[in-house]
Amino acid sequence: MKNFLSYCLIFAFYLLAGCATDNNSYTSRPQKIFDAVNAKYPADKNTLIFVHAPEGFIAPRLANCAVEDGVNNGKVVEIMSALALKTTTIVVAGDDESLTASTLTKVLSTNKDKISGSKAIVVGAKGSHDKTYQKTLTDLAAASGVALEFIETPL
Repeated sequence: MKNFLSYCLIFAFYLLAGCATDNNSYTSRPQKIFDAVNAKYPADKNTLIFVHAPEGFIAPRLANCAVEDGVNNGKVVEIMSALALKTTTIVVAGDDESLTASTLTKVLSTNKDKISGSKAIVVGAKGSHDKTYQKTLTDLAAASGVALEFIETPL
């Protein structure tokens, strides 16, 4: 009986250790993002806005739905306000590319007159295998009058 309890306790510790580790392959490195953008545009002033994604299997998809429905629009308002100022280039990066894309889609499809003439750079979308949202964002940016560019995520 002692051995069984010991094995159960060891199993529980391994289970907790497995839950405590972070399995995200992408880590946000704002300094590397700034360095990559500043190397390309050394004279521009940049503002980085990072769209954090919730962890898990279903939570990122629910976050996408919330942004599309207008429920979770904190980052949408933040990006829209920064684009409306037109004083800096807005650099948008995120943990999850689909959440970043849906957030930018919401920004570019609302209040087009306020953000017209601004510039935004999307980090992490150029090397992606899914190119459908790149075309959608490019079309929306052209309709909104926003200069939009995609660059790869710096490693």
